[in-house]
Amino acid sequence: MKLTKAALASAIAMTFMLSANAADTHNGTVTFNGKIIDTPCSVDQDDLQQTVEFGEISKAVLENGGTSDIKSFDIALKDCSLDTATTAKIVFNGGTAAGSNSELLALNGAASGAGIAVKYSGSKIKFDGATPAVNASPLSNGDNTFSFSTYVEKLPTPQSGTAVDITTGEFTSTANFVVSYQ
Repeated sequence: MKLTKAALASAIAMTFMLSANAADTHNGTVTFNGKIIDTPCSVDQDDLQQTVEFGEISKAVLENGGTSDIKSFDIALKDCSLDTATTAKIVFNGGTAAGSNSELLALNGAASGAGIAVKYSGSKIKFDGATPAVNASPLSNGDNTFSFSTYVEKLPTPQSGTAVDITTGEFTSTANFVVSYQ
């Protein structure tokens, strides 16, 4: 059986096309992680790792006793069932600014002389890991949302009486929270 030149050329071209298509493939993986826990609620996945963007804050506003714009964030508890617990408590911890009675998160980065305050129901929370920000709040069946407000303010004047200087620059800060049930 003899192949014609046209048939041979077609066979070679087809081999190159198949090889070219094979080079255009991708391999990947999908990893599935999770954790089954015995709590009456689940924290909304979007609320487990949040970022609050303050943007640019005027040093002059902070120096004159003002604050940054107030931002808000929520911690939502989803699909709550009152079979095992009826209240939730939320405690925050993080690196606190000196002289702030654990009520201001310290800034990390080039900026200094200010701290981050968080309020729940109009009161500043503490970042000491022990004082509840939300203390034994009654839960409802279904979803429950706890709303917080936050802002940047100048650090208080220390007991020495020496005024705190604000240094400009970028900053970041992190607070961790724990939800417990009773």
